[in-house]
Amino acid sequence: MELPSDWSSLTPAEQLFTATNLERTVRGLPALRGMDVSLDQAAAAGAAESADPSPPAGYPYSVWASNWGGALGSPLETVYLWMYDDGPGSANVDCPSAGAAGCWGHRNNVLVALSCQDCVMGTAFDPTGWKGYPAWAELLVEAQGAPNLAFSWSDVTPYLPPSER
Repeated sequence: MELPSDWSSLTPAEQLFTATNLERTVRGLPALRGMDVSLDQAAAAGAAESADPSPPAGYPYSVWASNWGGALGSPLETVYLWMYDDGPGSANVDCPSAGAAGCWGHRNNVLVALSCQDCVMGTAFDPTGWKGYPAWAELLVEAQGAPNLAFSWSDVTPYLPPSER
């Protein structure tokens, strides 16, 4: 996985969106189209409340998944832990032992099966959202209706190497 050449100019929330999409696309899954304003607000509430976010009341969706992480310094660290250190012996409180239902749950949520007729995401970063430490949240949604995009995958793709597009 290679980061876009404009990585440092992206906001932390845009970086989380980009890193999550790169984890999906490198595995042949469709990229989520963009960051929806309503879902970003829901993700911000999750980051501030130290909880997995959920779609706001009335938001039209068919499938959704979400993740939250606290005391993590960057979106890359956050996505790394969700994807590669989410099983037994990790900091995942939902995975107290091998075989527990929550083991690899964050990874499963990043890689959630969406048909992506209109897949969107909400992402958020709160610098003091978990006991004064940084918190991250994301919400991946198969939307039904017209999302209000604040940032889109097409804003990222020109800055990716051809192998990542």
